[in-house]
Amino acid sequence: MAKRFLLTAGGVDRKGIVFNLANVLKKNGFNIEDSSMVMMRRTFSVIMFLSSKTRPSAGFQKELDIFMKKYKMAAGISEVTEKDMREYSGDNRYMISISGADKKGIVSAMTGVVYKFGGNITGLETKSSEKVKPHAYYMFIEADMPKKTGVKGMEAALAPAAKKLGVHVSVNRVESSAL
Repeated sequence: MAKRFLLTAGGVDRKGIVFNLANVLKKNGFNIEDSSMVMMRRTFSVIMFLSSKTRPSAGFQKELDIFMKKYKMAAGISEVTEKDMREYSGDNRYMISISGADKKGIVSAMTGVVYKFGGNITGLETKSSEKVKPHAYYMFIEADMPKKTGVKGMEAALAPAAKKLGVHVSVNRVESSAL
């Protein structure tokens, strides 16, 4: 049975990160099952869900350390158990879009409302632009909401939180057939 691992890494962006990391993983018997990589300003972050027939060896860890030093990145790898691996199958998903002037507390306030109403955040992305004054800010939250609490209460609570922060918010159901 394959063992599964989560690898995370991040640092300042440099050419060759993805290619060389993929080669280190392949050489050491890892398969990249799922991944997400993103450049934010001049930093680059990697999240990879890996599988392997064996646990990482000392040799692999040494190669990973050399790679991370070369690319000036920080990294971590941890095993994910079969119990942890139960496929998430939320079917009551919503996309919450927030936009306005950038200020402290937007992520905390908006995710706090989702949490209060029992939502599970399955994706979150923020973008800010310094090209305009005040800086523009956009946040996109994908959340699975429990059917028993419904989304109406969350929508009603998001509105005053957004008004207090001076941002706009919209909530749209994501059709499960689109996933």
